[in-house]
This record gives sequence, structure tokens and C-alpha cells, in this order.
Amino acid sequence: MSFSFKFLPVKDLIFSVIPTIGTYLGYLQGVTPDLLANKYVAIGVGLVASIILAFVFYKENVKSYKRSLAEILATGYVMNFTERMGRLLQSKLPYKILIDDLEGQPISPDNIYVEIAIPKSMQALKDYANTVDEETTTVFLEDPSSGQPIWLRGKLEKDDLYIYDFPRTLFALRNYLKADFSNPKKEAKRSKKIFAYFSDKVDELREERISDFLSNRINFKTI
Repeated sequence: MSFSFKFLPVKDLIFSVIPTIGTYLGYLQGVTPDLLANKYVAIGVGLVASIILAFVFYKENVKSYKRSLAEILATGYVMNFTERMGRLLQSKLPYKILIDDLEGQPISPDNIYVEIAIPKSMQALKDYANTVDEETTTVFLEDPSSGQPIWLRGKLEKDDLYIYDFPRTLFALRNYLKADFSNPKKEAKRSKKIFAYFSDKVDELREERISDFLSNRINFKTI
């Protein structure tokens, strides 16, 4: 991503210039090592050390920002969708289909199957999104406990409903990391690292909420 001063906090900048200040003070106080007896060498070494440390701090802050962003999106996706789907499949009450000529038709949770795709890259996300849009239709299920409709993409096959979903929120990364997704070459390489953070967080949350994903009718797959 492009350079930004927000990833070089004042505290890190202060830490990075300490070697320079120490070198200056050491020279002035006559305690500079023999290797740095020449003041220009001392100043040069201090500046180089400062620049290196500042660069290290900057890279670490950028990495932390990307990881945090991916983990926030993963947390939202699990809590707002996958966790809800897990509970849906464990329900004892039938759901009502709210679509076309099947309006109001009940369907048992035992006849609902969910596939959740976790992409490895932005290209994989695009490809799967296109496939889902082409091969499925919009389905609304009425939650029997709240009466609220649940928006889904899926298809009916006889008495079974197959739901296909993926983390659409990952498309939002383009708005926050424009430089990383500015051209296909950068996007292919950098999206893999960011999507790996997302996938790791999803796995972590699934372990923490394992009781919501006990059904063998919810399938997580990596694409």
C-alpha cells in the first residue's frame, strides 16, 4: 500500500531517533567509541540506524493494520451470517420459503444444506461470486422465532434447499487498501496474505463457537 504517516506513530519515531541522539550526546561528551571518533561518521551511523528502525516500525504497523482489518471482517461475517446459519440448521421448527410460487411453503432444517466458501485470493472470490450469481437464485427464509426474513442465494432440488455463501465483505478491502488492489499483479500476490489472515480468524472463531457448527449439513470449503 502507498506510504502514509498514520503508520509511523510519534512514539515509534521517537524510539527510532534515540540511536541518533545517543550518538550525538556520546560525541559531545567525549564517550563516543573509537570507531565513531569522527563526528561525521557518528552522525551518519546514527541517521542510518534511525532510518532502518523507522522502516521496521512502519512495516510492522502496516502489517498489523492489514491483519486487524481482515480479522474485523472475519468476525463480522461469522457473527452475522455463519453463526446464524449454524443455528438455523439446528432448529426444530420449519422455515417458510418466501419466493415466487413457493411463497409460504414450509421447509424443514433437515432439508437445508449450506456451503460456505472461504477464498484464498481476490480472484477466487470474484470467480466464486460470479458462479453463485449465475447458478443460484435469491431465496428468502422466514425465521420462525422472529418472523424476520433471511436473505440467501441458493437453489431448490426436489425437497432440499442448497444455500451457497461467501464473505462478500472482503470486496470492501478495495476501499481500504487501494494500492494493494490497484493492478492485477499486486492484487494476486497481496490479496493472498490478507485473505490468509481472514481465513485464520474464521477458523479460530469456528473453534470458539463449535457448538453452533455441529451440523454435518454446513460445509466450509477453501477455494
